[in-house]
Amino acid sequence: KLLTCLHTLCLNCLSENKPIGQCPVCRTAIPQASGIPNMENLLFINLQARLKVYKKISNGSGPNCSRCRGELAASWCSECEEFLCTKCFEDHQWFFKKRNHEAKRVEELRAESAHRFLEDTRKSCNLFCSTPGHASQGHISSIYCNKCEKALCCICALLDSQHGSFCDIRSETQRRQEELSTMVQELKQKRSSFEATYSVLQDEAARLEQAQREMRELIRERVEHLVQLIRQEEEELLVLVETQQEQGRQELARELQHVEGML
Repeated sequence: KLLTCLHTLCLNCLSENKPIGQCPVCRTAIPQASGIPNMENLLFINLQARLKVYKKISNGSGPNCSRCRGELAASWCSECEEFLCTKCFEDHQWFFKKRNHEAKRVEELRAESAHRFLEDTRKSCNLFCSTPGHASQGHISSIYCNKCEKALCCICALLDSQHGSFCDIRSETQRRQEELSTMVQELKQKRSSFEATYSVLQDEAARLEQAQREMRELIRERVEHLVQLIRQEEEELLVLVETQQEQGRQELARELQHVEGML
């Protein structure tokens, strides 16, 4: 699924995500109440589909014909997205002789790497008209209506008078690309600014942590020094008390001896 923040996640990750309703990567809110976006990542789905085709070509004896189902496929048409046996391939070539359908032999595709296969089977990015029935007739959107903000084919632009000013869709595409390029540059600048600020904050946090460690060590040293002084004073006081007591005992003994002599 493609989220509004442009992150792509599978259904399992979205279902297990806590709290529900947020992108697990950047925490952007998901507008759908279920927490599951409706939009699919078409680029990713298309890539998965083509990789699945490549696995069919690479594994085992090869895929069967997509039409008659009974024969082994000899060719693959990337436009029709079908495997074709020899007979069906001949019919295909006759039917689409006026169209540029490029078909390759399965043996050639099997010899290619997955990367080469994905590059060779990448389709052109033609934008077909969204009017019902026009896409199947191959009507390509070549005009852009600035009022409706919608891509149109030539027939729709000529027959529908409700549309406003037109422009070539390539110029509109170019304008959008320039807008995106400008946004990318602005985002890069903001990213650089955020990274610089983040680095400064990290340095400040490290400085505070170091200062805290130094203060703790200083307090411990000060307390140990004070304890040492108190213990030293304790020893001196104990010695003084013992000396005074010894002097008192000696004086008392002399007086007792003197009194005994008189008796």
